[in-house]
Amino acid sequence: MPPFLPAYEPPHHRRTALAVGIAPLVVLLVFTGIVMHWVAVDTGLAILLACTVWVAHEMHVFQRAVDVYNAEYVSRHLQWRRSETIAELMDSPATGAPARAFATRFLDCDRELLADGRLPEGRLP
Repeated sequence: MPPFLPAYEPPHHRRTALAVGIAPLVVLLVFTGIVMHWVAVDTGLAILLACTVWVAHEMHVFQRAVDVYNAEYVSRHLQWRRSETIAELMDSPATGAPARAFATRFLDCDRELLADGRLPEGRLP
């Protein structure tokens, strides 16, 4: 069996997607309640703040989980391999598209693991 790049399966974003999907609906309902005089203004602003904190927290937790997963993936599977070997493995039909995309970003950054979404110094998106 030829060597391969393991599947790249970062943590799932279910909780973050739930927060990002539900919070705006809650805020909309609360502000509708404020306009209809069902909810006090200070209560509505407190709920807005709570929704903002909830979404920011979930996004932060998800981003940290992805960054930790990426660091572990690199240390387990990519760090000890030469760049040429990784490039050859990326061309293998057994390598999945997510693993290929991650390894491409890793090689494009000169084998430096960056926080997800960051670019190397001097490179524009």
